[in-house]
Amino acid sequence: MNKQTGSILLVAGTCIGSGMIALPMVLAKLGLIPSLFLMLLTWLLMYYTSLINLELNLQAGKGMSLGSLGARFSGPAAGFIGNAALKLLSYSLLAVFLYGASSIIEKMTLNSASLFQIESVCALFSVLILLLPLKIIDYINRFLFIALLAIVILLIFGSLSSINWINLPLYSNNYTDLKVLMSVIPVVFTSFGFQVIFHTLTDYCDKEPMVLKKAFFWGSAIPAIVYITWTCSILGTIYNHNPQFYSQMLDGKAEVGDLVYHLSAITERQSLQLLIWCVSLLAIGTSIIGVGRGLYDTLSFYLKSKISNKKMLSLGASVLTILPAYLVAALVPNAFIQVLGFAGMILAIIAIILPIFLLKCIKIKKLYYVELSSNYWVYLSLLAGVAVMLAQAANILLS
Repeated sequence: MNKQTGSILLVAGTCIGSGMIALPMVLAKLGLIPSLFLMLLTWLLMYYTSLINLELNLQAGKGMSLGSLGARFSGPAAGFIGNAALKLLSYSLLAVFLYGASSIIEKMTLNSASLFQIESVCALFSVLILLLPLKIIDYINRFLFIALLAIVILLIFGSLSSINWINLPLYSNNYTDLKVLMSVIPVVFTSFGFQVIFHTLTDYCDKEPMVLKKAFFWGSAIPAIVYITWTCSILGTIYNHNPQFYSQMLDGKAEVGDLVYHLSAITERQSLQLLIWCVSLLAIGTSIIGVGRGLYDTLSFYLKSKISNKKMLSLGASVLTILPAYLVAALVPNAFIQVLGFAGMILAIIAIILPIFLLKCIKIKKLYYVELSSNYWVYLSLLAGVAVMLAQAANILLS
């Protein structure tokens, strides 16, 4: 039970992150009602496809990265695609998290330190966290995530009391515009991502199918509830109290730190302003832990044959986990939403397309999850994954 609770919080902590800032920024283009339906559909898709990934790990008999699963069940080509896509996704997300956290801290400290200096400190701190044993990381994540949920609940109640319920942005003028939908869908899809920790939690939960199923159901449901209530309350608050900034979000001209800055400015009470800054940093911090740990485990597996000293192995894996993401965050400014959209295209391969391909490659005598016996839902999920990829590909071509 203790491991199940820790796993639920680790999945939820990995999922809740940049979406706390990104979702209000992009979903303003749709309005509240279309946003609600899109977030619910995304959660259902991500939970269902998580069962496919878990099935592959359980059929393998141990937790394995997607690249290792690809090589085992299909061959070297699938193994290469899985490894490359997983690393690219992880580094993209970590770069977004480092940039987002640093941008928020820069705004919070009123530019008392440069963005580069803050990014350097955040990167170093992330390396130090990853050097800790998984059990300690689990407890740190639990503490951060419980604190995050408590603050989010306080802020939601606070913002709901300030909303004019007669005047809400239920629909935007262009919510049916295909170009707008294509720009929004990959970012929303990425915000519900937690696929980098399947192999870590498979072993951590001793390969217990029902424990893993509950962990990923509740671990994905909690972020869905948080995202829906948070996004709706934040959009309602800004729409009523700062229509000028809301127009900037509609036009896609808002930056990552701006949302937190304007949201805190709306709140006159200093204690609530501090909570808004804290919830933004906690959300990103829990995601750095989840994504970083998943990538760290993958790199450790490959470095094990080259580095015999355990301390040097841990240090090497930690540095290689954070350094490339830090360089991207430092060298590519103002790319928060763009990088998230790109990550959505990669996530579609990792979460849906390649796992479904591998599921169809192997001969399974007995499924651990009977929900996967219906080809209808499997192929419908595949179609959704392809749609996410095509949407982001169109965004790149049109930009």
